[in-house]
Amino acid sequence: MDSSDNSSLNDSRHFLLSIEVMVSFIFFIAIMTLIAYCVSLCRTRRLPGVLPHHDTPYEHSFHVESGLNEATLGAFPKLLYSNAKASSKLSSFDGGKYYSSALSCSVCLADYSESDVLRLLPNCGHVFHLKCVDSWLRLHPTCPICRKLPSTPTSPESCKISTRV
Repeated sequence: MDSSDNSSLNDSRHFLLSIEVMVSFIFFIAIMTLIAYCVSLCRTRRLPGVLPHHDTPYEHSFHVESGLNEATLGAFPKLLYSNAKASSKLSSFDGGKYYSSALSCSVCLADYSESDVLRLLPNCGHVFHLKCVDSWLRLHPTCPICRKLPSTPTSPESCKISTRV
């Protein structure tokens, strides 16, 4: 009976040791997860205690670019591709402004068709499909090709485009 008592005592010790190891492992994993969470929180939120005293939270963490409003977009000239192509406004130097000679929209990469309505950006002279460039300019304030800020024309006649839509 001594050997059976010894054997059951050893079995219970091994069982308790296994339980202790598993609980310790789970505790270790929980602590590591908590540390990883805290580190990621500090990196993404830039808590005030982490930044130098002269910086404010979110001051240098990211830059959000805002686009143009609808009134500004509406001031840019529109032209019908067939009319502009026929009057050679898309490939000429007119009044100090060069109108892009592109045959396709640089935003969607589709070729222009005769019935397409285009938007002309006054400062650089690049043209795009109206819907493509308006969507772009609502998010980004610059030309998709040259990144110049398009200037708003003071009057519709200032762009000297006679083929309006």
